[in-house]
Amino acid sequence: MVGLAVNAGGCQRKKSIPQSADSITVPYQEFGKTTLYSYDGPYKIWRLETEYMRKELSDTAKMLAVPVVITMYDSQGTAGTRILADSGNTSKELRDFFIWSNVFIKTDEDLKIKSQSLWWDKETHKVGSDDFVEITTPEGDVLRGKGLDANESFSRWSLRKSVSGEFPNFRERMENEGESDDAPDEK
Repeated sequence: MVGLAVNAGGCQRKKSIPQSADSITVPYQEFGKTTLYSYDGPYKIWRLETEYMRKELSDTAKMLAVPVVITMYDSQGTAGTRILADSGNTSKELRDFFIWSNVFIKTDEDLKIKSQSLWWDKETHKVGSDDFVEITTPEGDVLRGKGLDANESFSRWSLRKSVSGEFPNFRERMENEGESDDAPDEK
């Protein structure tokens, strides 16, 4: 018979309990490479893709996403408008979204919008910004101003103040407007 003797007194290691850094004041959850969807009943409204998402456990309302890549869907479920930004946050219920830093939007109608921030409200179907906004139309017109009010499809929008713009080929477009394809053919 072989005996085994253990010296429990000399080889004992003290285990320390892991602690968070002093700079972390509240617990939070982190997610890498995440996709969120927002629905209105059975209809998909938008998809958010991000490399990093953070949600503080003490704040049940907000989730931070960095960067933000949003794809909006129409009533038929077709992907349309794309929204890009450096950062954003949304409520837990996905009822609103606020994005900031290098905001860029390209609608399915080829309207391009640049700003430093943008908000969206699911209940009112409104989008807006209080910052400087630049809008480029499919015709090449560039409009700039401070503040934006729009519907979520960007089919209707307005700039609030300090509005200026550039309208290349405006005269030719206005002169050629009467020569549309809707005019009856001469035989």
